[in-house]
Amino acid sequence: MTQGHTSGDALYVPGYTDDELQRLTDQGKLVGATTRALLIEAGVQPGMRVLDVGCGAGDVSLLLAELVGCSGEVVGVDTNARALELAQARAVANGAKQVRVVQSDLREFPVERSFDAVVGRFVLMY
Repeated sequence: MTQGHTSGDALYVPGYTDDELQRLTDQGKLVGATTRALLIEAGVQPGMRVLDVGCGAGDVSLLLAELVGCSGEVVGVDTNARALELAQARAVANGAKQVRVVQSDLREFPVERSFDAVVGRFVLMY
């Protein structure tokens, strides 16, 4: 049985088809400025080590990379290998060497040391 979230008659099944990855990227563009402002308001700053929960295609990880700078670190975690491949490729293309991605369920994520902040945009429903 396929599990997902219902909204009226529609069933949304989290997944990472090409269309879904494009939708996530487009969504990131629409809410990017607001997300950036909220991250700044929350106190994300240079040198911080930040965990991006449910990082998907890496939109928030890239915003975080700009804010923490080259002296900081961003660790993106997601369960989907395709999304992580895209996130890592985008980080490389943007010169964001401080971004690292890890494939893991958050409940089993191996925390090797503490984080200064944990961010999760649009993931609480999962």
